[in-house]
Amino acid sequence: MKIKSISIFLLVIALFSVNVTGAAAYNSKYSPNVQDGGQQSLEWAKKHKYIVPNNPADEIFDTYGNDPGVGATRVNLTTYGWYGTPIVQDEKSGNFNSVKDIVLWVVLSVIKDTFGKIVIEVANYALSNIDVTQAATAKTMISYSFPTKQGQVWYNNIWNTLFESTNRNTFKHYYAVWWDKNKEVRQRTKDYTTSNGYQPVRVESAKHYNDHTYIQNQAYANYLQGKRYTSEEYYQN
Repeated sequence: MKIKSISIFLLVIALFSVNVTGAAAYNSKYSPNVQDGGQQSLEWAKKHKYIVPNNPADEIFDTYGNDPGVGATRVNLTTYGWYGTPIVQDEKSGNFNSVKDIVLWVVLSVIKDTFGKIVIEVANYALSNIDVTQAATAKTMISYSFPTKQGQVWYNNIWNTLFESTNRNTFKHYYAVWWDKNKEVRQRTKDYTTSNGYQPVRVESAKHYNDHTYIQNQAYANYLQGKRYTSEEYYQN
């Protein structure tokens, strides 16, 4: 029976490896962010207005009223979404009891967690128990969102965005494979994202993101210089 269990586990790991390879191929085609830290995804999101709808942080941000007069300025908050699949950070497999204290990176060189905690959190999320005498797999991944303060100027009867200051928020995703006490193989991903009530595990800020006066002044200066558009990003600090 033990040999049979090991064989099943190896089959699961083999199938899982195929899925990881497929995800990597998807990333290489659609998300060059693995190499550039999300810059191309941000550029794509801005170009195509790939915006997170009904983002709670955006909804509570206060803006000015309607038709304030030509040349008026304001700061608007919007969030550009992540275009692509989560980026794998770390992965380990082994007998749960033997490897439960091994550390995995959640954000490479910045944030980490233990193998056991990752598997337990995912299993609890799946309303499942764990047979700790069996093998298991834990994998950490991340994705991004890009909260953006927009410096806008009123003309032509609409607000026009002439300056943007963009942060990068990092969210974690945990994936696990485990045996439950009914001797069944289980797998699940838990997404620690805003829509599920979680805050980002890391925030990287543009230089003037919290300086609303600077953002409005920059937008107005661009308005006076032919209504041009400029921006500052989190990676320019």
